[in-house]
Amino acid sequence: MSIIGSRSGFFSLLTAVLLLQNCLTASANIQDYKEHFIGNDPKDLSSEIPKGKVRAVFLGTSSILLDDGETQILTDGFFSRPSLFRTMFSKISSDEQEIKYVMLLAGIKRLKGILVCHSHYDHSMDSPFIAKETGAKLYGSLSTIQIGKGGGLHDEQLVLFQPGKKIQIGKFKITVLNSKHTPPFKILGKTNAADPNRPDLTEALPQPAKAEDYIEGGTYDFLVEHGKHSILIKGSTNFIENAWEGLKVDVLFLGIAMLGKQEEEFKSKYYEETVIKTSPKMVIPVHWDNFFKPLSAPLEPNLSLGDDVKTGMEYLIRKTSQDGVQFKILRGFESILLF
Repeated sequence: MSIIGSRSGFFSLLTAVLLLQNCLTASANIQDYKEHFIGNDPKDLSSEIPKGKVRAVFLGTSSILLDDGETQILTDGFFSRPSLFRTMFSKISSDEQEIKYVMLLAGIKRLKGILVCHSHYDHSMDSPFIAKETGAKLYGSLSTIQIGKGGGLHDEQLVLFQPGKKIQIGKFKITVLNSKHTPPFKILGKTNAADPNRPDLTEALPQPAKAEDYIEGGTYDFLVEHGKHSILIKGSTNFIENAWEGLKVDVLFLGIAMLGKQEEEFKSKYYEETVIKTSPKMVIPVHWDNFFKPLSAPLEPNLSLGDDVKTGMEYLIRKTSQDGVQFKILRGFESILLF
């Protein structure tokens, strides 16, 4: 090979490495939004919850622990968070020690229900182990039920979603609402788009398994009522037009994964169909963090490889400010007393 050829190959490789490195950096600096932080201490999780209040704890992605001092419910519960390399190139499984650590730090000790918004691995993979550890029931789609069976759960601990019907768990009343997954994308040749020929898992899915084995299986939102107050949890960045017509809530946990990558028309319509339709007093973004990094490390925004958290976050901050809606950011293990 000539010197020119060697140099050309070297610079091509260097360019590829630099481009990949840029893609693997965070798509925002979360400290830029510190004026919106709750900023409490994880030790607050051991404090008593005042009667009538509900404490929400953010545990990354769309994992939210709700606690009224008597009963706890959890959405998703994805705590293992395997690395990008492992997720892309090998089979993955729940990290039982990491899950136990997160449960201990978050004070998960009276959990009665786990609700999975859809069955991709970053929402569903750890739910069977958490259910086994706590005795909580696992609520989900047909696909989530198969993931639960693959994790060794018995039928009496598995509850199939019935959209529109209220679920009573302690003083919490949860209504499962049909929804849509974040618009599909492709990264490194792999896509999360649903396969119309395989809409649901039809057999138990044991671990370890490839990330792509965890098919979506339908996407859902959760309306959580407690006394006279209500919380709406949307784990995916999409909407069904007019689905929330006439629905008013106090707090909206709003999925923003890939919001910054969408066209202005989509962002505007998403805001209208969620924040405008429900008139919340407070909006808290979820699914903005890089879930390839452990919860034991400070949460960072999702990678530039597949997201633009800066654009999505700043869009929502601007819109909620214009509309007089509180916009609060919870970081890992941070909590807020609602209502």
